[in-house]
Amino acid sequence: MVDATPPPTSRPDPQILARLERLPMARPQYGILLAGGLGHLFQALDIVIIGFMLPYLKAEFGLSNGEIGLIGGAAPVGMIVGAVAAGLFGDRLGRKSVMLYALLLFCAASVSIAFADGLTFIIIARIVAGLGAGAEAAIVSPYISEFATGRNRGRFVSGVTFFFSLGNVVAALLGSFVVPLDNGWRIASVLCGLPVLVLLWWRRSLPESPRWLLSRGRAAEADAVVTRLEARVVAATGRPLAPVPATAVVPPTPHVSSSPLGVWRNGLARVTTATWISSFVFLFAFFGFFTWMPSLFLEIGVAPGLASLYSFLLFVAQPIGYLIALVVSDRFERRTLLVTFFSFATVSSVALAVIPRDSVVLLFIGMALSICITCISGIFFPYSSEVYPTAVRATGAGLVSTAGNVGALAAPVAIGFAFGTVGFGGVFVAMGVLLAVGALVIRALGPRVTGKTLEQVFADEAATASPDVAGTPAPAAVTEKG
Repeated sequence: MVDATPPPTSRPDPQILARLERLPMARPQYGILLAGGLGHLFQALDIVIIGFMLPYLKAEFGLSNGEIGLIGGAAPVGMIVGAVAAGLFGDRLGRKSVMLYALLLFCAASVSIAFADGLTFIIIARIVAGLGAGAEAAIVSPYISEFATGRNRGRFVSGVTFFFSLGNVVAALLGSFVVPLDNGWRIASVLCGLPVLVLLWWRRSLPESPRWLLSRGRAAEADAVVTRLEARVVAATGRPLAPVPATAVVPPTPHVSSSPLGVWRNGLARVTTATWISSFVFLFAFFGFFTWMPSLFLEIGVAPGLASLYSFLLFVAQPIGYLIALVVSDRFERRTLLVTFFSFATVSSVALAVIPRDSVVLLFIGMALSICITCISGIFFPYSSEVYPTAVRATGAGLVSTAGNVGALAAPVAIGFAFGTVGFGGVFVAMGVLLAVGALVIRALGPRVTGKTLEQVFADEAATASPDVAGTPAPAAVTEKG
């Protein structure tokens, strides 16, 4: 039976955490990263492939444009619910179990589309797929971050987001070469879902997060997980581990309830305000830009062939942004990086509004905006998983993801209406204003995280909000950058 009762103390075993923090990055941790990243790949594949399928679904079932819109909006609705549920259950039942059930839902829904016989079936399957995809997106980053150290957590979790861009590439290939075949959309559905079974089997062997186990008072299980991980790291590297610090310290922090209201207490109101607003802004810009830009190119008079080329290059630019995020995440303070890329994206968006419509500069500014937005993606998801304490980390990340999903759902509709009123220039000025708001709230309210253990991040934030809570300075070997 799973213990859902909060432990009486908020200070976990310092020796277990110190052993975890001293581990070098090796094959066992990269295996955990790959298992999480592949889930993101399939999530992106599901989101993008439906766009290629819609014309064929419309023709086969005689659907109207409104009904096609219902299919397109079904998965985002499921994602909103899935993200909230993943956070709540992830903090009570464990990260691993939620990761398994999310993947199972996603797999079943993806394959079932191949047997669709009408609109109702498709909408239900898309909502269920959204539940799985939303839960997957919300739980993976907290899980991965809890195996990383303060030295490498940024690039470790950013590596997961890079798989999202790979999913876009796979979706484009399937959409271009498989979906147009006879019954190709049914074949593509099976191809999207069946490989998930292999990943599901692999994830069964993953360990539960030792930090979560400690937060539930299950120190013996956490010790066993870390012991196995230590043995696997030694076997992978062929070198003995560094000694555990003799005086490992876990900063004193207030007890945090696993209730959803915990994200607004104990000094977390600032964090929650910053992450909810910036998540909404970022995903509004992400989905608004990549959903509408191909159509907007045509609306402003770019020739159809050239518009297709421009749109393709915008998507090609995405992996560049993720790679930049991967390289810089631990070199500079992540709060500073977010402010920087939000600011660059603001300038790029406003530039799109004022540059000549027939200029090739349009393409390069659009690619710059694409890179900036994906840089934000590669840094923001790790950031949102490390600013909350372990007791509410999954809940916090899930609610942040939900705020972003609301922005993603609103963006295509809002931009569609705005274009008819304020035109191309007005759309991108408004998007620039929103991106500037994202930069401001992160700068004013977001905590510093780079180089700190997860426990130190919360201790410092709690101490800032409540001076009577004494946070312990970070160890001398851990330096704060930026």
